[in-house]
Amino acid sequence: MRVQNLVSVLLSGALVASLLVSVRPTPAPPAVPAAADPPLAVSVAESAPDLSSLQDDIGSVLVVSWRGTSIPPAVRTMLEDGHVGGVLLFASNFNGPAGLRTLTDSLRALAPSACLDHPILVMLDQEGGQVVRVNADFAPPSALAFGAGGADHVRAVERESAAGLRQLGVGLNLAPVADVRTNPRDQVILDRSFGSSPAAVAPLVAAAVQGLHDGGVGATLKHFPGLGGAAGDPHVAIPTDPESEALWERVQKPAFQAGIAAGADAVMTTALYVPGLGGGSTPAMFSAAVVSRLRTQLGFEGVIMSDSVSMPGVGNRYRLPEATILALAAGNDMVLLASDPADEAEAMAAVNAAVLSGRLDRMKLHESAMRVNKLRDKWGRRFTHCRPIKTA
Repeated sequence: MRVQNLVSVLLSGALVASLLVSVRPTPAPPAVPAAADPPLAVSVAESAPDLSSLQDDIGSVLVVSWRGTSIPPAVRTMLEDGHVGGVLLFASNFNGPAGLRTLTDSLRALAPSACLDHPILVMLDQEGGQVVRVNADFAPPSALAFGAGGADHVRAVERESAAGLRQLGVGLNLAPVADVRTNPRDQVILDRSFGSSPAAVAPLVAAAVQGLHDGGVGATLKHFPGLGGAAGDPHVAIPTDPESEALWERVQKPAFQAGIAAGADAVMTTALYVPGLGGGSTPAMFSAAVVSRLRTQLGFEGVIMSDSVSMPGVGNRYRLPEATILALAAGNDMVLLASDPADEAEAMAAVNAAVLSGRLDRMKLHESAMRVNKLRDKWGRRFTHCRPIKTA
């Protein structure tokens, strides 16, 4: 079977050894390159993909990362043979804006060479302030700082940021932060939030989504169901928010609702215990009771993605393959692996086995892949297909 052959190649010792070298680039301020292509207005493949192509669907719902400034052979294999649909980049993956454009050009070129039906969607976190992956003139200050200027200012700032990202080949920004920060003991949201008032934050989140779209990139709301009320940081240990459902509906829900109404393309779920929302002792992003609220209560029809399933707070409790399966079973359409490529390949194999055993529903996986592919077609960079694309 193709996925087994792929994983055996990825897990070979020679490849794994080459993946463990981490390169720390020296920041550089080269001139911003020429503009990238505009986003696709329509899907390149409106018809449903062949249900027999399990590997295509598995690849579509996974997002890979790596260390260093060049694409490792194992990642290239996952993209070309495993048909992985998304790449999450960090500042250590490129040397300044010019280096980012060079890298995204290389990723774009893989799509036709691998005869993919959809673009490889390049994403990163460019929130502003303390979370900026691209140090350039268009990088925003913190959300708390530029949010003080009001909704029109937020939209203008995000428009400029998005235009800069699009110019460098990025299709999806993992922003804006929709969390309302109400707990002074919070250790992760801080000034990444637009504020502590739901009435003030909600319109700013909506304006941020509109601004990102104005500039030509997709927008991702995070961190559902809301991290601002919890003490701690899930990158260290999974925190608990004891809020009741009534409190959640008054405080955290409105900003997500506003962002969705503004057209957010994706919503990121996170690692947080929310017993008041039915999550019990299961992290929110692994809880179907919590994740499903995006569909049933907020009417969201776009892509639901997990936060990184390799962050230490999650990794202390779950191995990457198990975390990946749990995220998909809970209703996430896309999973951020953000790990070593050898572990990512193991996660891919685990998803394949879970589908074949019946642990993961085959049709639901296919539906998730369809949502993700629509997102890839909308915001991914155009490329020349190696064969005619089937249309309805």
